Amino acid sequence: MTSSVRLLLSRLTATLAVCAVVLIPGGAARADEPPTTLATPSFQMPVPCGQRWTTSTHGGHASQYMVDMVSASGATHGTPALASAAGTVITSTFYSDAGNTVVIDHGGGWVTRYLHLASRAVGVGASVGRGQQIGAVGTTGSATTGAHLHFEQRLNGVVVQAAVDGHLIPVTWSYNQHYETSNNCGGGTPGRYWVDTFADAPGYATPGGTRTGTLNGGTNYVYCRAWGPVVQVGSAYNHWWLKTDLDSGSPWQNQWVSAYYLSRWGNDQAKDNNGADIA
Repeated sequence: MTSSVRLLLSRLTATLAVCAVVLIPGGAARADEPPTTLATPSFQMPVPCGQRWTTSTHGGHASQYMVDMVSASGATHGTPALASAAGTVITSTFYSDAGNTVVIDHGGGWVTRYLHLASRAVGVGASVGRGQQIGAVGTTGSATTGAHLHFEQRLNGVVVQAAVDGHLIPVTWSYNQHYETSNNCGGGTPGRYWVDTFADAPGYATPGGTRTGTLNGGTNYVYCRAWGPVVQVGSAYNHWWLKTDLDSGSPWQNQWVSAYYLSRWGNDQAKDNNGADIA
């Protein structure tokens, strides 16, 4: 065998060896799997920005990696359930055991499932952004432990240990052993900002105009802000008004509430739960 042939074979062997090695989570090298061409989605908690939730699993789950979530504030039922990452809705239906269920395909074999919803806000075929509301947390189906959000991440049909904000959610067997704070802040429905309001807020057709309904206190979304008549109680005041959809009233869509009712940020501030100015 000539030296040139030996060199060619050596280079070919080295090339094949490099191409056969694939990195998998944890840094281990596998030579028996095809290359992965799509990155893992940037999953976030499926609840509004800034909220703190406790997570657990239980023996009734088919996989220990299935996560049940309850709000640390106690206001679990009715909280918006958000898309953990961008994708396409492939299931939006009611099952006798899982209740109202939404399933999102994120590509690359990745799927997330959201169970026991009080209501569903998206249909099959809808394209959703990360942080977009897909329903509300509830107790439908066989949610005998009370209101909670059952959340799963699946890869190629297999439930895997859920990862959010770049880290794994630990497996715990009861609530209050582990907590997660949502960083699902933006990147969802264009023009929506998640905010917390400390009380029910009166809604108006225009800033300070005709009263039309009520926005319930809690976590809500708003579209934008506008400067208007001041609302002041004692030393607290705010000139900003927020366009939103009310929980009751007629009309209820695209109405205005005072930023005075925001739970944080102070006088003449109008920011979302992540501290970003509402545009």
